[in-house]
Amino acid sequence: MPITHAYYLASGLWLLGLAGVLLRRDGWGRALSLAVMLIGAASLLVGAARAWALADVHALAALLFALAGAYAVVLATLQAPDREGS
Repeated sequence: MPITHAYYLASGLWLLGLAGVLLRRDGWGRALSLAVMLIGAASLLVGAARAWALADVHALAALLFALAGAYAVVLATLQAPDREGS
């Protein structure tokens, strides 16, 4: 896979997250958009590390993926459920 494909994917994810942060009004949507931006940054690191054969950058990217996942899980648990029927 060419390195440009990884760069296109990473920039697309990051720009999608940025658009979500700028266009969303609720905190939940903005927080998920920030998680998408983190995943875009991590996938950029993975693509660059694969192109230049750097194993230590893969560890940093794995840390970013874990951070984005933990961020999304914490936000999901803190989000209060909507109770319109009660």
